[in-house]
Amino acid sequence: MKKRNVDMLSGSIVKGLLILALPIMVMNVMQIVFGIIDMTVLKTFSSDSAVGAVGASGSLITLCTSLLIGISVGANIVVAKRIGLGNKERVKKATMTALLFSVLGGLLLMTIGAVFAEAFLKMTNCPDTLLKAATTYFRIYFYGIPFLMLYNFCAAIMRAAGDTKRPMYFLILGGIVKVAFTLLFVAVFDMGVKGVSIATNISSFVICLLAFFAVAKTEALQFELKKLGLYGNELKEMLYIGVPSGLQTAMYSFANVVIMTVVNSFGENATTGVSIANQFDGIMYQIIYAPSLAAIPYVAQNIGAGNLDRVKKTVLRATLITASFGLTFGLLSAFFSAELSSIMSTTPEVIKYSQQKMIIVSSTYFLFGINEIMGGALKGMGKPIIPAVSTMVFMCLIRFPWVHYIFPLYPNLTFLYLIWPIGWISSIITLLLFYFPAMGKLKKKLTGERELCEATI
Repeated sequence: MKKRNVDMLSGSIVKGLLILALPIMVMNVMQIVFGIIDMTVLKTFSSDSAVGAVGASGSLITLCTSLLIGISVGANIVVAKRIGLGNKERVKKATMTALLFSVLGGLLLMTIGAVFAEAFLKMTNCPDTLLKAATTYFRIYFYGIPFLMLYNFCAAIMRAAGDTKRPMYFLILGGIVKVAFTLLFVAVFDMGVKGVSIATNISSFVICLLAFFAVAKTEALQFELKKLGLYGNELKEMLYIGVPSGLQTAMYSFANVVIMTVVNSFGENATTGVSIANQFDGIMYQIIYAPSLAAIPYVAQNIGAGNLDRVKKTVLRATLITASFGLTFGLLSAFFSAELSSIMSTTPEVIKYSQQKMIIVSSTYFLFGINEIMGGALKGMGKPIIPAVSTMVFMCLIRFPWVHYIFPLYPNLTFLYLIWPIGWISSIITLLLFYFPAMGKLKKKLTGERELCEATI
């Protein structure tokens, strides 16, 4: 394996996790920063309503794309396990299956998004003043979804082999391309939200090509174009792990759409303000989510190699890393919420709405990180249903009674946002109750397999 790939089966776990997590963190944070630059360009050369139109699409776009991106997590785990087993032929089949599936899934998603753009936005009570521009942005954005999906799967496959640096480089380059074309289309040609969405698609095409050729040249992934296909065993396992992961993300996104529906009822300033807060929450999300993405292939490879002690150490160290990052950046985000919000708007009411969410959600985001580490560990152990159900109950279903029965008693958006930390704490407790018994069963299984192997020698 080349030097750029982390050896997950030996060496320092903390160092390995950081080597994997930091590039993921940097590339995803940079992606959000480039999004903030987009919105700042819109504010400067267009209007606050253009910022709101792009923001109104954000939660819906995440909801629509989350299932396929979740399946890329399944691809990551399946490829990582086969690398841990040292089975080159199965690594090849997993890689080829993931690549073809990403293209087919992306084309299907593109069609759905383009056809139902306006209908989806109306379902979220998108203000009439933003609907036309938001629909334009949403529809054009989805024309580039196949490129984005192929990139995500390629990045997941590379992470499985211990390579997170090249996906980071590609995404940063793509972000620079995106900003350059956004400035050209919005500042020079006055194309508004249409210009932002076209610039995004050009960027997605660039990073998709770079990532694909990187996978093709990675020896550990056994790329062979003529072997491209959907292999039954690999696809089945990928979907078994990936669909619950995707549904988990989709349900979380759907729950955010439910909240956004309430926010939209407060008017355009609230929609724009929360759209701004979502950009900074997105940065928090990526900082805190990165250690769990690093931990998943670590857990999967070491389970494949039968090293449970290293699995336990990985989960503990990843939890400490994500909690440290979350507390540090979360408190900074909450403290400087007014200054950060004013970057994208000068309207006092918009800034106030943005602050309301940032103070509550950002300061408690470390809880989300701990939840994702525990969920990722269970996925790597072959238990993807448990995190999905936990998310459905504590981050989705619980929001309906909160929105419809509890929030009306105290109709203030600050109170509305308390559902985030309440849901995270409840989910963490649930996942811990399943993690320890699952680890015990896995230990017994591996011990039995070793004893059987020794008895046959």
